Amino acid sequence: MALTTPRPAVATGALLTCGLLAGCASQGAAPVIRTDPARLVLSLGQLPYPGFQLETATPGTGRRSNPAVAGGSPAALRTLERQGRITGYTRDFDRPVLVSAAVGPVIIQSVATQYRTAAEAAAALGRAAAGLVAAGDTQLSAGRVGQAALAFTGQRTAAGVTYGEYIVEWREHNILNGIVIEGNALGLDVGYALTLARVQDRNERA
Repeated sequence: MALTTPRPAVATGALLTCGLLAGCASQGAAPVIRTDPARLVLSLGQLPYPGFQLETATPGTGRRSNPAVAGGSPAALRTLERQGRITGYTRDFDRPVLVSAAVGPVIIQSVATQYRTAAEAAAALGRAAAGLVAAGDTQLSAGRVGQAALAFTGQRTAAGVTYGEYIVEWREHNILNGIVIEGNALGLDVGYALTLARVQDRNERA
């Protein structure tokens, strides 16, 4: 089961250890996380909700290099490089249950995108938020996640089924993160997505 609508590789201030960072504040350089984004997204064992399985057939999962995201467009590739995007990783999970009877998420997407600098990741967070607003999603309170966070909700329809959707986007230094959850709108709220976001954020502060 894939996300009903492909989502952009979306997306406090705790100190990160020098094990994850190239350069530390004592050296006068802004912290930069160089860890492979594949190590930052959620793993199946980190999901606090039972019954999920790894979804590998969804287009756009796995490594999201700049050429892959650009889709063969030289202009799009130049834009990604100009915006400071280095690479990203997307991992999807699903729960084989009847959506209409489910409580909690039935689809989870975890995204981490690496930028050259924190400023470029912050700009990417702003673009992601603008895209969600333009799509008609409603902004919610995201609480304290990372150094800056935004949350949105909307509804998607696929195969005659209406899904509730919650998205949390946040920045941890130069990493833009995203959590997308979908499920029965009556049994879903932003708290599920925020819980997952905080688990993933710990991967970047370990």
